[in-house]
Amino acid sequence: MSAIHYSEALRTIGMDLELRGIKTFLIRCEGDLIVVEGGYQSPPAPTPVSLHYASEDIEHLNRRERERIDVCSDKDFLSLSKILWAIATYVTVKGARLLCVSNIHGAENMPAINMEYETIQGERVVENLTGSAIYEVCVNIYKLRAISGVQNSRYTRFSTL
Repeated sequence: MSAIHYSEALRTIGMDLELRGIKTFLIRCEGDLIVVEGGYQSPPAPTPVSLHYASEDIEHLNRRERERIDVCSDKDFLSLSKILWAIATYVTVKGARLLCVSNIHGAENMPAINMEYETIQGERVVENLTGSAIYEVCVNIYKLRAISGVQNSRYTRFSTL
């Protein structure tokens, strides 16, 4: 799976995790396969559920999403699917390759996202985002999307951010 498609794949996987009620996750990008170790309790919590998403699974989930009448339009700006989409886009804009993203080291009262990615030079970078930093990344990516002229009717209400 190419880096360009990771943002849409993670958005789709985030929606699936929301529907399943998964609150704790560790997502690893392993070539054409995305592996999720998740749990139903808020972080920090054990992750007893293991899910594997191949390209075909993601395409199936995308088709199922398009068939739904309410395409999550009432969801919060910072839903898991939108956070994962923004994180993957953030890493792609840096010209890097996402290795993993998780929230397993966060606290129940303070959201935290940990991500690991590899730069073009082969350097592994770990970034930890908490609370407002997560929100800031999301807003900046939505702004970048609006500036670049990429239009998507689902996100038009955020184009003025």
